[in-house]
Amino acid sequence: MIMMGKKKNVMPGFGQMLHGKRIPLLVLDQKWHQLFLDDKPKEIERLEQKLNKQLATQGRLNQELKDMKVLKKKLMKNIVVNMDEIGEHGQETRKLQEDRRLITEINDKLEAEELQLEKLQEEMAEDNLLLMVETMEYCYRIMNSNEAEREELVVRIAQMRTELKTKIYRREAIEEQNRGIYAYLHDIFGAQVVDLFDLKYEDEYK
Repeated sequence: MIMMGKKKNVMPGFGQMLHGKRIPLLVLDQKWHQLFLDDKPKEIERLEQKLNKQLATQGRLNQELKDMKVLKKKLMKNIVVNMDEIGEHGQETRKLQEDRRLITEINDKLEAEELQLEKLQEEMAEDNLLLMVETMEYCYRIMNSNEAEREELVVRIAQMRTELKTKIYRREAIEEQNRGIYAYLHDIFGAQVVDLFDLKYEDEYK
């Protein structure tokens, strides 16, 4: 996670509410990537690529700082070991002078790269915040669209249920009417006559 530093006013009053919040570095979070199973919006993709480049630069600077600190420690150790090489008049050997010069040079580079790293981390925090806001807007657009569709489906399902109940009642009424008619036909004309018509109309219906 990275702490948000100074950043652009991404939304009126929104940046102040988020100030000091710990925002995870999104491009390193696999769950964040799962939010975009389809294509990522262009602005989100742009910020993601920018942060990936910043991460690479941060890794390079950290390695360089580590290497320089190791070299500085080695040079400091050499100076301590070779202090007995100072002449009678307190004059340092050329080797000691060169080691001191290198340490001074390393100190300057360390300071410059530490400032560069600090500036880079502030920029990463700002870009990560922008990415978070873009992500939130993207996800809430999808959720709002889904909710609108869900509400529409709720209405349609309720209508279909009402229509289905009506059709069920109509089917039962038709079946009841047919049973009544058939029973009356049996009573009026007798089973033998009705059976003949059953055969006739059964073939026609087929």
